[in-house]
Amino acid sequence: MGSTRIAAGCAALALGSAAQAGGLDRTGQNLSALFSQGNVISIDVHRARPDIEGRDALGRSTGQVADAYTQWGFAYKQDLNPQTSMLIMLTHPFGLDIGYDRHQSPLLGGTEARVNTHELLGALRYRWNEQWGVHGGLRMQRSEGKVGFGGRIFGGASGYHVDFRPSTEPGYLLGLSYERPDIALRIAGTYYSAIHHKMSTLENVLPMTTSTSSTSPQSFNLDAQVAIASNTLLFGQIRWTQWSKFRLSPLVFASQTGGGSLADLEDTTTYSLGLGQKLSSQWTGFAAVSYDRKNHTNALSALRPTNGRTGYMLGVNYQGQDFKLTPWISYQCLGAADISIANRTIARFGDSAVKVFGVTLDYAF
Repeated sequence: MGSTRIAAGCAALALGSAAQAGGLDRTGQNLSALFSQGNVISIDVHRARPDIEGRDALGRSTGQVADAYTQWGFAYKQDLNPQTSMLIMLTHPFGLDIGYDRHQSPLLGGTEARVNTHELLGALRYRWNEQWGVHGGLRMQRSEGKVGFGGRIFGGASGYHVDFRPSTEPGYLLGLSYERPDIALRIAGTYYSAIHHKMSTLENVLPMTTSTSSTSPQSFNLDAQVAIASNTLLFGQIRWTQWSKFRLSPLVFASQTGGGSLADLEDTTTYSLGLGQKLSSQWTGFAAVSYDRKNHTNALSALRPTNGRTGYMLGVNYQGQDFKLTPWISYQCLGAADISIANRTIARFGDSAVKVFGVTLDYAF
């Protein structure tokens, strides 16, 4: 159904951009470029501005604890023949930027956590008929980070700092898709393998480097879309990510905490649903909502000051002769959380929010 092609492109963007939530997720590992028509180069950039502030047990403001950040991505998709297409993509799938100002909360000031991940992905898709296709590929992931404790609440551990130096390791993806072009129907499932890192680690209480094992989570995306009218597309996604296997246990920290981990995440499932509407021969609009349930654990760590999320996204698409421009905005409502150490509440964070502004440029060749 040709009249829904532009809306389908909007659906792909909305699913990839609205799923920035569970765990350290920032992209939802969106693979929609592999299903785009023809040969396409795509560049996307967005800026996120979190507003996350709480009060510690002394009644002092924590200040803004989440830094603004800019994300970018690149994708190159080419049809090799009528049945086979390829994709090369560079993304930043996971990240974290939490920091407590030393001049705000005396209990937590100086505490921070930074995680940065880059991923280069190469994938192939083969369609053995108009309905069925299989896709798969390899991923090369580079991950690094640092964590520090600051403030009175940590006692003698205040001032502890650990650097996890860059580690680059491979992974893979596998998937299956079913399509009916006459009604713009597509159902695609994609599995992303876990990636096991072994990071050179420097704790400031040791004069030497050690090694820390960490697992980037496995995940599964189920994407679906269908035309419900000649100019209207309904789309959605369910994404599961196994964040409970993500642990950071550097040598000294683990020895002092009985094998404890600096990360305390639970598995996440993100649900997204949206509509794309063709407005004219060149303009399309779309809207989407996404949801992450609250975790079972009400008392969280200082490096995890929110619990659950509902996100809203609006965007438009302008289709030129050989390019497509898509600006969009998103507002993410983050759930309240109590922060505790040793069963003692040390800070409370009310409902928070993240504003995101982005633009995607696709060039067809």
